[in-house]
Amino acid sequence: MIGIIDGYPEPDTKSPLLEFDVQGGGVVATALVACARLGLSTRYIGKVGTDFWSRASLRTLSREGIDVRHVLRAPGSPGHVSLVLADRTSGARTLFYRRPPAYAVRPEEMDRAALTAGRLLHVDGIDAAAALQAIRWAREAGMKVTMDGERIVEGIEAVWPLVDLLVCNPRFVGLITGRATVEEGLRELARGGPSRVAVTLAEDGALGLEEGRWVRVPGFRVPVVDTNGAGDVFHGACALGELRAWPLEWTLAFASAVAAMKCRTLGGRRGIPRLPEVIAFLDAHGRRDIARALE
Repeated sequence: MIGIIDGYPEPDTKSPLLEFDVQGGGVVATALVACARLGLSTRYIGKVGTDFWSRASLRTLSREGIDVRHVLRAPGSPGHVSLVLADRTSGARTLFYRRPPAYAVRPEEMDRAALTAGRLLHVDGIDAAAALQAIRWAREAGMKVTMDGERIVEGIEAVWPLVDLLVCNPRFVGLITGRATVEEGLRELARGGPSRVAVTLAEDGALGLEEGRWVRVPGFRVPVVDTNGAGDVFHGACALGELRAWPLEWTLAFASAVAAMKCRTLGGRRGIPRLPEVIAFLDAHGRRDIARALE
């Protein structure tokens, strides 16, 4: 559930909702929607409940062409829902969420064949033990692995060093490494295992490190309506770059463009563009090199 407000109200007051919508969400799920709209074949493996919201979430993924046949169920559990309030002026948002404990995925629940049927695995690491097992299987199957470094959970320190591309937010970098600056933190992460690391910087684009070389990508300027889901969309777009074996600068620039385009529309998913739209956007914003590679 997403609402647009005109500034955050004081406590014990009432404030009108300027816009309201209900869309699917979720860190990995929204990344997969981006992948699907960019032309990739996708499969979601996670856990949902059995209530109205759970059924609705699977329907929204199925409509995008995402394979949900291997989704796990938590019988009797309510759905994972979020309430997002976005400020009309800045596009900044605050998210309130409910993730029932029954949603935790255990390693023994996972289907190895289903997990290793693709070319790339994308994880968020929230269920660290399950993510660790999935990454090990993916590695043995020769798959690439990307990770959304968003939240610090118990066991996450064993997960992120095993991925090929780690893209995280500044808070994750600081908490994991204890370094004072993003640059110092990325250097520490790069020494920890991933061959490529990057941090998203909202409207300022992204900063990455690949084989000891810094990669700086400016943000694309667009009229911002809602930033909700922009990071998830960024990760989905990164998957395409990884599968094409692009240099990190191309991957981050492409992902920045896709995420910026999403921010022009309310909600985390409705504004996710399809590949022809992205090609036109890149062409119009000085990245004909990437656009040509996608044609």
